[in-house]
Amino acid sequence: MERKEEVKVSDDKKSPTYNHTEIHHKIEASPKAPGIKAAFRFNHASSPWVRGISSGLSSSLPILIGILFDHLQYGLIASIGGFTYLYTKDEPYAQRAVKLFLALLGVTLCFTLGSLFADVAWMKTILFGVIGAVSVYVFGALKIPGPSAMFFVLSFAVSTSIPAPNLQAVFLHAGLVFLGGTLSWCISMSGWLINPRGPETAAVAKAYRQLASFVGSLGTESFHAEQHKTVVELRAAETAMKQAKINRKKSSFAHRLFLLNQKAEGLFIFVMAAANDFNPAVSKKAQAVIETFASEMATLKKHKKIRDVREEIEELSIKEELRTLLLDVNDVLQMKELKETEYIQFSQGSVKTRLKAAFHKRSYVLKNALRYGIIMIVAAAVAYTTNIPRSYWIPLTCAGVMLGATVRATVQRGIQRSVGTILGILIGTGILMLEPTGIVIALIVFVLQSTIEIVIVKNYALGTLFITPNALLIAESGHPDKAISYFTSARVIDIVIGSVIGVVGTVLIFKRASSLRLPYLLGDVIRKEGQFLEMLSTEQDEERIKRERNKLQGELVNLRALYDNVIGEYSKTAVKLEGLWPAVVATQQLGYMLLASFEGYELSETEKRELQETFAQLAAAAEQKRAPKLSSVPTLKHYPIIQGEIVALYESLQVEI
Repeated sequence: MERKEEVKVSDDKKSPTYNHTEIHHKIEASPKAPGIKAAFRFNHASSPWVRGISSGLSSSLPILIGILFDHLQYGLIASIGGFTYLYTKDEPYAQRAVKLFLALLGVTLCFTLGSLFADVAWMKTILFGVIGAVSVYVFGALKIPGPSAMFFVLSFAVSTSIPAPNLQAVFLHAGLVFLGGTLSWCISMSGWLINPRGPETAAVAKAYRQLASFVGSLGTESFHAEQHKTVVELRAAETAMKQAKINRKKSSFAHRLFLLNQKAEGLFIFVMAAANDFNPAVSKKAQAVIETFASEMATLKKHKKIRDVREEIEELSIKEELRTLLLDVNDVLQMKELKETEYIQFSQGSVKTRLKAAFHKRSYVLKNALRYGIIMIVAAAVAYTTNIPRSYWIPLTCAGVMLGATVRATVQRGIQRSVGTILGILIGTGILMLEPTGIVIALIVFVLQSTIEIVIVKNYALGTLFITPNALLIAESGHPDKAISYFTSARVIDIVIGSVIGVVGTVLIFKRASSLRLPYLLGDVIRKEGQFLEMLSTEQDEERIKRERNKLQGELVNLRALYDNVIGEYSKTAVKLEGLWPAVVATQQLGYMLLASFEGYELSETEKRELQETFAQLAAAAEQKRAPKLSSVPTLKHYPIIQGEIVALYESLQVEI
């Protein structure tokens, strides 16, 4: 569908017709959910060698220390705390320190609960569900990337099988887990000694790299997809800057990084406003310059000057405002002083606000957490009503399978987990038949854990190939008389049962959670866009405008994420709702245009009333999955681009779902 710019309303009030000029951005085809074959497809992501080696050290060093003190069992218990490292991502060190410490407390608490209630089957069953649901809710509401509930569940599950004859032993084991987690905390934070501003610098560089892709997509079908990705990365960079607790008044490097982030936001706003004035040749040249910025930022260090590209910028045939913005970025990289400019600043809100915001009846996060908890309880109930040795592996397998982002992803994970684990059994059986002892166990755990983190980014099934022998080696090394027989029989049964419960439960419970929510969220975002447009014409309180801008920006990102979840569902409703893709794109485009507006709109009272009615009708049409009941669309003579986006939204809703 082609986009339109100038709009004139016809005198015929029964049917709105328009006099258009073409805008050269076409809507790309709706994204499609991957099929079953995708479960065995390899990604092209680069291997995280540092993360892999660090993860291996976090799990193996506690075992080695235990061996040196002639307490292998204590070392194996402490290695459970080493899984805390796996919650490390690319966040700034100030934020990482807090997040990992809380994860450490969570892993320790879950291990303690498992030890306390190891002999109470009904309590273990309930706690599996509670731990899973709470973890998924917190990670979902705060949008924290990572393994979510997985290692809290693992810590709880494994502790239920470790004998603790009395309360003193329970707290001794919990203390060992805490110490193992503390060691992994130190390993994760060690990068601060080398490059304390590394994570936030990388986040800003990544935002520029994505901004370059966005500029290069002007006039192509990938424009809207790149636009969305750019907002996500700008949001991530802004969040990283805030999490880093940067005081730019005390650090020249911090001030430099702050300005670079600010200029990235300015570039995005300008490109959004002037997108129709670019031609492909100019876009590619501007893209090359911004990519140069990104490459240089990736190695940015204190007091380091980088390549000056002023001459390349001045040779570009671009608008003077864009040239000034690019030159400003270049000057910041050259460590020249610049004045700060007020640009859009993305914010996710406080932790309390985000946790509260996700708790409502239409919340996908809440429904996902409830689904996770319910299925975990079912899996645990099945496990503890069977006579399978170490049956906790049933809910543990189920926990890993259900971490797929969508229903289809969960099915894929079930397949990957089953295939990878069965093959991993062969590796594990071979290892246990060698009867490793002492330092050899620590070395094997290091190799396996490092390999998991290095290869799992390529393919989840490949990662599970090494997860199985590693997890069993840690959990079962204290039971050499039972390990091989358990590994070759009961483990296969556990995996199959756990995978089936996870997949079937995910398909059956809230299987249309995203589909049912999408029309309402789309209507809500459209309504908020109308309210925000009116606010820009009347509101004088800049702080309130910033708050509402942040809310709208977050909703636009959530809208696209929800649509991606819809296409990952197995339901007839989801298939029908794919027809809303043009409306999702048009809503995002209008929203981003409004977000890029810092000057107030001068609207007459008549225009305000007409706009209120228009947005109310458009929102109702989205919610009711029908064409808008409009006889006309308001004419905004002074703001033809905004008018064109409203028209595009109107046209995108001319569908019956």
